[in-house]
Amino acid sequence: MNQELELVESMDKLGELMRKFQTQLRTGDLKEYTLRQLYYIELIDKNQGISVSELSKTLNVKKSTVSVAINQLIDLGIVTKIQSSDDKRFYFLQLTPQGDRIMEMHKQVHKNTIKKILKILNPEEVDNFVNIVNKITLSKI
Repeated sequence: MNQELELVESMDKLGELMRKFQTQLRTGDLKEYTLRQLYYIELIDKNQGISVSELSKTLNVKKSTVSVAINQLIDLGIVTKIQSSDDKRFYFLQLTPQGDRIMEMHKQVHKNTIKKILKILNPEEVDNFVNIVNKITLSKI
């Protein structure tokens, strides 16, 4: 088999693996949330005190799109806006206790998946995988 075809098939397999992972994310108590909502929750958790504007820049989407999504999360009691004491026009996003619980469940799915992968790959293979993924993503193909 030629190298290009092998690469395409490997990419297809990786895509299927990612779909399975996303399906696992949306099971149990997390099934009532969309992948987009879970991603926003994860970004807010990783970037404590991020604003809607900063979030829109990070995601490279319109501020209005992010605002709609954040307002949904606020309505669900998952996210809250905290007004800046320095600039009253500025609001920081923060997870509520419910948001923290969702994030903990989300992290547990990640941990379970990582445990399975670490049973398959040795440390050198993990390093190689991480390096290859980083090299490809940094190339911005």
